[in-house]
Amino acid sequence: DMAVQQLREFRLKPKAHQSIWAKVGLPAGEGPVLSDAINHGFSIDVVNRFAEAVSMPVTNLVQYAGLSRATFARRVKDKEHRLKPSESEAFARMIRMYEAATLMLGGNKADAIQWLNEPAIGLNGKRPIELMGSESGTLDVIRLINRLMHGVYM
Repeated sequence: DMAVQQLREFRLKPKAHQSIWAKVGLPAGEGPVLSDAINHGFSIDVVNRFAEAVSMPVTNLVQYAGLSRATFARRVKDKEHRLKPSESEAFARMIRMYEAATLMLGGNKADAIQWLNEPAIGLNGKRPIELMGSESGTLDVIRLINRLMHGVYM
């Protein structure tokens, strides 16, 4: 049955290399499972693991996600240790952007981080990392990555 075969193929792909989503402790990078995790609010551990994965200070990531340090500090102190859904969404965007840049650069994490931190002509000289705070900014970066990957520079 073709549907079963497609499902099996789809399941095998993420196992080839541990995805960034699995590394940070999230069940998936898209779909209802991620939506549920966002609505529940990511654990502070997700932020810490992502900071570790990309070798960046948590404080920088918090800033790029559009959270104040005081707000993040409150989430850490709170007994729930969870981000609010909107804050979790911001971190999901950040992980998505990092994942796309890593894919574009053949799996090289260091190159991906460097690319995210450098001004891009296709983004009017803005650094991709500065655009992570908004959905439209993230989409602009993902679109640029797709154009670069497919050789369409216009």
